[in-house]
Amino acid sequence: MSQCPFHYREHRCTDPHLINRFIDTFPLALITSQAGGNFHSSHIPLLRNPDGTLSGHVDRRNPQFREAASFKCHIAFIGPSSYIPPEAYRNAQLPTWNYLAVHMQADIEMIDSETENLDILMQSAQRFAPEGCEYRVDPQDPRVIRNLPHILGLAIRPESIEGRFKLSQDKPPQDQASALDWLIEQHRAAHKQLLEFSSSLHLL
Repeated sequence: MSQCPFHYREHRCTDPHLINRFIDTFPLALITSQAGGNFHSSHIPLLRNPDGTLSGHVDRRNPQFREAASFKCHIAFIGPSSYIPPEAYRNAQLPTWNYLAVHMQADIEMIDSETENLDILMQSAQRFAPEGCEYRVDPQDPRVIRNLPHILGLAIRPESIEGRFKLSQDKPPQDQASALDWLIEQHRAAHKQLLEFSSSLHLL
């Protein structure tokens, strides 16, 4: 029996332009680290800087970032994903699951300067806001002044990074296209599912 190839080799992407576009489009990151024999994970939106570093901020009470001034971590940016049934293809195929993600190993350093953390807040509000949103962080806003001391900035330097873009590349071109159409349609449907789930939590 032949050895099974590494499972995502053909879906691996190292193109920095594609990876940068992905992070800008899907900035919410899952940061995972280990300390004291335990694993810790936090969902944090991250800004990509021109020099290749990343920035973000967390609540100082977050235990993952409270015990050390710096540490190594694994970061995953997760984009759209969906189960792809045989019906999604033009030709007879088995079902699979397609997804878009970027993974990296990185060093994180905490930022304790209120001036730097204010700059991160201002950049975050400007970069993450959808088109049409006019809000900008006002340094003189009493709410900003009150909350700034409770924020810890993050300076992240990636050591290795790769995209994992599984989009039925092993299928014929017409099946790749139809699987992508299915993924896009399911991503739209996810908005309705989000509303339904939020309603069940009495958030709406």
